[in-house]
Amino acid sequence: MKYMDSLKFGAPWALLIVSIGWICYQNVQIQELQANRHKRELSSNWLPKTDDDTTIFMPIYAQVSKKHIRKVCMEHFHSFKHYRELEKPSARQPSPSVVKELKRKCSAEVSFGQPVLIGERKNPEGCAYLDGGHWHVCELSHGYTMLSFKGNRRLNSSETRAVQFLPYPFDGTDNMDPIYANSTSRLDVQAEEHGIWVLYRRRDEKILSVSRVNVHTMQIVSNWTLPSIDTSTMCNAFVRCAILYSVECDGTVTPVYDFYSHTYIQGRKTVWEGLSQPIGNVQYDPNSKAIAVYANAKIYKYPDSPNWPNFPTTVVRENRF
Repeated sequence: MKYMDSLKFGAPWALLIVSIGWICYQNVQIQELQANRHKRELSSNWLPKTDDDTTIFMPIYAQVSKKHIRKVCMEHFHSFKHYRELEKPSARQPSPSVVKELKRKCSAEVSFGQPVLIGERKNPEGCAYLDGGHWHVCELSHGYTMLSFKGNRRLNSSETRAVQFLPYPFDGTDNMDPIYANSTSRLDVQAEEHGIWVLYRRRDEKILSVSRVNVHTMQIVSNWTLPSIDTSTMCNAFVRCAILYSVECDGTVTPVYDFYSHTYIQGRKTVWEGLSQPIGNVQYDPNSKAIAVYANAKIYKYPDSPNWPNFPTTVVRENRF
């Protein structure tokens, strides 16, 4: 009788102790899993490069068991270590002499081919940047996200490859906060074979200034002031092979300055016909050797070909500081 009374009295306490122990064990396991799992890089601008690694879409109300979801996730799981191995270059970086030779082969004698309409967006204001076979598009002229597309077909079908979250919101057509007429940008950043070029106007000044930035250190290498360049007739500009090209609002493209010889130039003009206004942004892509243009919700691509004669240059040399 005493044994039964003890059992009735002690059983609830024993079950309580066992439950507490089980909860503590589960808590330890959860903490270990959280410590060992890979941190998710939500703002990463890199995604898997193969079509097999794309996002899996399911109906909202699909009746899928937890076991099946786990099976699908494990089949498509790749660690970030696996991704980094895929990203490793197959060949060594070129030596400085090779880089110098590549720069020497970057000819300023170029003509631009006929425009190719790549796609059309819903908003007349926006931007489009070309990076080899990839497109990066921003909707409207302000925000903090950019959409990435792999190839022209996916751009047209709006199959987003990645969404880039920028650390700061942009405000303006060239993705910045007017440096040119009919533009809302105070800063224009260009990248080409020789580095990164920043076009801007200093506070309380109307003179166009340009800085070249080292790609690896992000330090300013050289500065130029260009008082003879009139930006009141320009809608945009871009840099190719250390040559500054002005883009007027009627689509006229003209080489105006050679940064390495520090001379103003008067090269042959090219008229891009068929462009709708306004011209949102113009960007040269050194990988594909083409010009990307966003104009009135339409995205164009202009291939170039090195067949122009040499540019006649003036004797005026601009001061560097």
